[in-house]
Amino acid sequence: MRATHFLLGALAAVAVAATTAARAEELGYDPVADPFAQIIQAEAAAAKDHKLILVVAGGDWCVWCHYLNAFLQTNADVDRALEDTFVVVHVNFSPENKNERFFATLPEAVGYPHFWVLAADGTLLHSQNTAPLENGKKGYEKSRFVEFIGEWQAKRQQ
Repeated sequence: MRATHFLLGALAAVAVAATTAARAEELGYDPVADPFAQIIQAEAAAAKDHKLILVVAGGDWCVWCHYLNAFLQTNADVDRALEDTFVVVHVNFSPENKNERFFATLPEAVGYPHFWVLAADGTLLHSQNTAPLENGKKGYEKSRFVEFIGEWQAKRQQ
């Protein structure tokens, strides 16, 4: 009987871990990813494609990260404009991995998700909370997001 309970407990733990990993992967925040390696890859892609880099900090625990994901999934035009302008890098910040060494290289995040815009060479251009892009109704305002992207499209082309 004890072996059965142990086995059921172990299976439940594996299922929870797999679900958590899948949800984090869906949002793009991988707790085991190396953000320094992610940035090196982003710099190469940004230089090649003449884009900026958008670092997005968050995690599966972050309800506004879920809202952001849902917003971009239901607004393909905004998501496309974001991808046309930036190489987007999601960096995990969560109890299982706070990536403290990486985030120590950037201005402090004020809420999550948090955006940092970097030049293709990794130079910090801007740091911002996503609150100004919200609609006040557990979501994001399309016109504000489009304006944010448009400002960076213009700066990218200068």
